[in-house]
Amino acid sequence: MVNYKKAILLPDIHHPHHDVPCIKSILKFVPDFKPDILVYTGDQMNMDAVDHWKKMKGRIRLLEGKRIKAEYEAFDKEILTPFEKVISKDCKKVYMLGNHEDWIQLAIDQNPQGEGYWEIDKNLRLKERGYHVVSYGNTYQLGKLRVIHGIYTSLHHAKKTVSAYEKSVVYGHTHDIQKFTKVTPENVRDFHTAESIGCLCSLNPNYAENRPNKWVHGFAIVYIRPDNSFNLYHSVITYGRFTGPNGITYDGN
Repeated sequence: MVNYKKAILLPDIHHPHHDVPCIKSILKFVPDFKPDILVYTGDQMNMDAVDHWKKMKGRIRLLEGKRIKAEYEAFDKEILTPFEKVISKDCKKVYMLGNHEDWIQLAIDQNPQGEGYWEIDKNLRLKERGYHVVSYGNTYQLGKLRVIHGIYTSLHHAKKTVSAYEKSVVYGHTHDIQKFTKVTPENVRDFHTAESIGCLCSLNPNYAENRPNKWVHGFAIVYIRPDNSFNLYHSVITYGRFTGPNGITYDGN
């Protein structure tokens, strides 16, 4: 008898800058894994049409032809709907908002005429489709594990994250892989770990302008037991391929 729940965490897709083989490989894995919970950990969309950084730099030409409604439609078609097709009807769907999703609120603040038209839920119908939406900056709990989008981007961001939360935390945001464990001197078994789990976007997107980075493709799965203890397994995806915990290699090429 199964006495645990299974979750799959998808970090930083940044559609339309997503890595297609990575997404395809996970889509092949999901029906075999049969998750009870599917969590998008934030920055699912890059929100190119409302990129305030490009506006601040005066690079308006790079925004030509960008339309937020078209981006919502493409994201739904290429990411949301395909994953909805491979999970069970009973699978809980969690949509966490990241700092890129927050750009749409900034755009509405700057252009109030967009209120009622540009919002994420208005266009993707997340709540109507059964998603539990987590506001930017908030956490989602899987047993004793806290899922956040991520806050820090410093060299030792995992150490800073676990020190700030004093809980076990998993996150994306930094697009790299890092782990740090903090132990209390009062009880060596009472430890907390913060871990970043990579990204599912292009490792050299146009907006990065060929700057070097330490990004790594990957995602995570979590087993949550009835006592809320858990095991987190991180899967690195290399050239669109990874081997799952079942020993099967999934290739998205």
